[in-house]
Amino acid sequence: MSVVAVLPALAGLALAPALVLGAAPPREGAPVLVIGPGAAAVVAAAGGQLVGLSRAPLAVLAAAEAPDFAARLRAAGAWSVRDGERLAVLCGAGS
Repeated sequence: MSVVAVLPALAGLALAPALVLGAAPPREGAPVLVIGPGAAAVVAAAGGQLVGLSRAPLAVLAAAEAPDFAARLRAAGAWSVRDGERLAVLCGAGS
């Protein structure tokens, strides 16, 4: 079995906890979990800021004041935008 064939499964396993914790849709003003390639660049393109110190290969926590932030993230290329509040608390980036 080639390494390339295993990579999607490993990515799914790595993202599974984040997807469970961020299963709810994002709430305005709360941190969001941005999932997709180049997630940090997607956040910058949507006018948001990264939250916390840690970054995952396909996901970051982000925040913005704009009420349409989730829609702008999707338009900028995010695969998924989920509620990141509980995950932010676990990562030490939330209250």
